[in-house]
Amino acid sequence: MNVRKLGFLVLFLALASSAWAVAPPGMPNGWSDGFVYANGIRIHYYHAVPAPGKPVIVMVHGVTDIGLSWATLAEELQKSYDIYMPDSRGHGLSDPFTDADNGVTLIKDVVGFVRAMKFKKPILLGHSMGAATVMRVGAEYPDLPRAVIMLDPLLGPWPPNFHERGMPQAGHGSQGAAAAGAASAKDIPVSMFGPPQELVAQNNYSYDDLLAKCRRENPKWDIVDCQYWALSKKQYHGPYSMAQRQAMTGTMRTGDALARIRVPALILKADAPPAVRKATEQIAKVMQHGKLVYIDGAGHNLHHDQRKRTVQELTAFLNTLH
Repeated sequence: MNVRKLGFLVLFLALASSAWAVAPPGMPNGWSDGFVYANGIRIHYYHAVPAPGKPVIVMVHGVTDIGLSWATLAEELQKSYDIYMPDSRGHGLSDPFTDADNGVTLIKDVVGFVRAMKFKKPILLGHSMGAATVMRVGAEYPDLPRAVIMLDPLLGPWPPNFHERGMPQAGHGSQGAAAAGAASAKDIPVSMFGPPQELVAQNNYSYDDLLAKCRRENPKWDIVDCQYWALSKKQYHGPYSMAQRQAMTGTMRTGDALARIRVPALILKADAPPAVRKATEQIAKVMQHGKLVYIDGAGHNLHHDQRKRTVQELTAFLNTLH
């Protein structure tokens, strides 16, 4: 049974009796996980169904997510690529941030992971903070990747109060945002930043309540995407000090990194008004061998909102690398 069918089965059982609690999902069939020591910490990762001899893709998730957040997208690609999905520092089962970390720490984590796993010229694919991370890896370690793929990276000036708000989360900026207006007694806030006590309190949220929140705010998402979204919030360590917060957000200060990527590059951006698209297209013109594509009808989590279109664009780009 694949992960999507398993997700529908879990949803059916949950609806059959409101008294039953929904258990967090395990890994998709055929997947495995492990740990590697890199850049001074233990990094946990997931490995999709092995594809020996196929090109390696390393998928780097965004803030508060985990490696399993890539599950439905990875399932679409795993027959043709050998896919690894690490939990970033401070996320999932990987080690937490420390006050010694800085704005290059997450970049060095990815480089260290690739080297520890002995990958040769992997394709780097990232979302949100992960997109900024792989962008900087491509710029600062030009001989490491075969190609760089960025899903909705922050391009241009940072939004106001970025340190307080962070990047959009489920329901924010997505096509499901209207549905989020109907707040319920079980509506619960999920934050990237905050005092340690508040971040840890989020880990104690009911999995059922998190799953319901995701389903309510993101009607376009597959149930499996919401299951792993809920699990990721219960595992999010977060940055527990201002120094750690600045290390995480410093990763997203990409500067001129986009212009310095020498390998083939692809940016997929969420839907946006014409004026925003025009400004972003001007920024993206600095790419040496890059392409920018907008995904109509998609919010920040475009690979969940419009997975079919996302897969089409990824496949078209990946086919040019052979």
